[in-house]
Order: sequence, then structure tokens, then C-alpha cells
Amino acid sequence: MPARYASADKRAELVGSATRLLHRQGFQRTTLADVAGDAKVPLGNVYYYFKTKEALAEAVIASHEAALHELFASWARKHDDPRKRLRCLVRAPIDSADGVIQFGCPHGSLCQELEKLGAEAPLAKAGARLLAVYVDWAEAQFHELGAGRESRSLAVDLVAAVQGTMLLAHTMRSRELLSRHLRRIERNLELLHTRKTSRSRT
Repeated sequence: MPARYASADKRAELVGSATRLLHRQGFQRTTLADVAGDAKVPLGNVYYYFKTKEALAEAVIASHEAALHELFASWARKHDDPRKRLRCLVRAPIDSADGVIQFGCPHGSLCQELEKLGAEAPLAKAGARLLAVYVDWAEAQFHELGAGRESRSLAVDLVAAVQGTMLLAHTMRSRELLSRHLRRIERNLELLHTRKTSRSRT
């Protein structure tokens, strides 16, 4: 009976399988049966936790959000300087370059697909919330650096640049493009800080 699988670990395992499949196959092509197969559990046990694919996708997004918050917290523990934390954001795609090249950004590509469901669709709104985690975090770093009212627009520009680079690298299947453009974004961050420091001294 499904009840014997009623545990937080089993639910997390299903969410993990769904996370991998949504990244590789996309939302439309992934079924609950696919998730059951990947997790090696009977399909009925998937329904015990998630009645619909939409509910499972919501859980995947929530898992992504939690992982992002933990990642950002780890950068804060490691680096006192917000500039170094921002550099971590720019460099992060390199650590998962193979997946980015083959399937795109697991967050950006999912949000892009969910947006096609319509702006008012709950999953589209949930996807927008996921990318907002990036922007809100980056805004806080720029604000700590003294960017003031510019912090929000700088954060949006940075997240858009990193996401756009991953999209291009995936489309063109180019690791070299990914690393080259991320380095350029990192240099622009340094130039921005240098200009702001110079202005503050004059």
C-alpha cells in the first residue's frame, strides 16, 4: 500500500527525480510515470504525495528556492565582501557547465517553459518567484556595496546577463562561450565597483 512510503525521505526522493527530469525533458514532456520510473517506485506511490504533475512541479520550485537560499547563505559564511559573493553567482554556472550546455539553466529554462502556461497560471507565478530569489539576493549585495537606489536595476542586469549567457551557451552548445562571457560579466562587475569607488572619493 502507498502508506508504507509515507516519509519525508521518500517525498524528497520523488522531488529529486522530478527535478532532474524537468531539467532534462522539460515540464510538458515529463509525466508522473516518468518520475515514478526514475525514483523506482510504483506510480501509485507518486499519487500518494502528488495528485497532479502541477503539484509536483510546485514542490520542485520550492526545492530550488530552498537550495538557492542555502547556497547564498554558504557564500555569506565564506565571504564577508559582497563583491566576492556576486562573483560566486557569476562563476556558479561553470561548476555545472555540462548540464548547462546540454539542458540549459535548471532554473531559467524551467521558468521560461512555465511562463508559456500563461501569466496568470499558478506555475508561471511560482517560476517568476524562483528567479526573483536571484534578483532579491543580488539587490541586497549591491545595496551593501553602497549602490543605493541603483541596487535593484543592477541586480536585474546582472541576473539577466548570467541567465542570457547560459541560454546562449546552451543554444550554441559552447562551453567556451559560457566561460568567456561569464568572465566578461565578472570584469564588468569589477569596473562598476572601480567607477563607484572613484566617484565616492571625488
